[in-house]
Amino acid sequence: MNRVNVLETNILHASDVIYWLDGSSAPDPNAMLRLPAALELQLTTRPGDLLVVNSVGKTAFLRRPQNPIVAGSASEADLQPSISPTFTIAGIVSDSSGRYIARRFSIAAGNGAGHGLVLYPSPLGSRFGPAGGVLGTLRFGTSGAPVPWAMLTLTVTTTLGATLIFRAQANGQGDFMLPLTRLPPLPEGIADYAATLAVSALASAVAASPVDPAELVAMALGDLTADAVFADPISLTLVPGEIRLLRSSSQNHLTVQPS
Repeated sequence: MNRVNVLETNILHASDVIYWLDGSSAPDPNAMLRLPAALELQLTTRPGDLLVVNSVGKTAFLRRPQNPIVAGSASEADLQPSISPTFTIAGIVSDSSGRYIARRFSIAAGNGAGHGLVLYPSPLGSRFGPAGGVLGTLRFGTSGAPVPWAMLTLTVTTTLGATLIFRAQANGQGDFMLPLTRLPPLPEGIADYAATLAVSALASAVAASPVDPAELVAMALGDLTADAVFADPISLTLVPGEIRLLRSSSQNHLTVQPS
């Protein structure tokens, strides 16, 4: 029987991990799927000794240990991660293929619990299925400028009184596509589903600089049928299978203004 003589053991523990989640896959982050590709990170805040390991759907962060090499075989005590203060990791995450919208983020890392951060498909990465969907362009009412990086929340009331929530994010030009992948067919005798649409955005946002969705604030939308009427949210109806272009009354876009 051969015996292996271990001269030394290299120990390296992950400090924390971010799981990148597809916001279109479910309304609840706990049920969202991980993104199917590795993303690009530009870190603006990080410890000097941080190691970044990027892979499909997740990014692990490791701190260089002061004594990574243990003579001989490591004991159970040697294998236990050391307790260290949390540290901030911040920056921008993006998808080189353009199928997901870039975002800023900031986390308190180091406790090893993991963090789920959500990204949303861009119009390029969105596809309408048999259930249909909505699309459009967001513009500010005062200037007519595009509303970059806005979040849209569509709430649909089914015939049984339940609600379905769909979310999408506009790109840097204010364009959005929102597939209604979980919308069920209409029961016999029912013409449409009642729904509401809410939007959150930043008046200071610019197309060249992605935002942290958590920093967006509620805005009002121009009504679809009445001129110069704004509400948060607005009401609309939906028919499964239809692809509906949303425009405020008398406009070629959805008009946005502060609530």
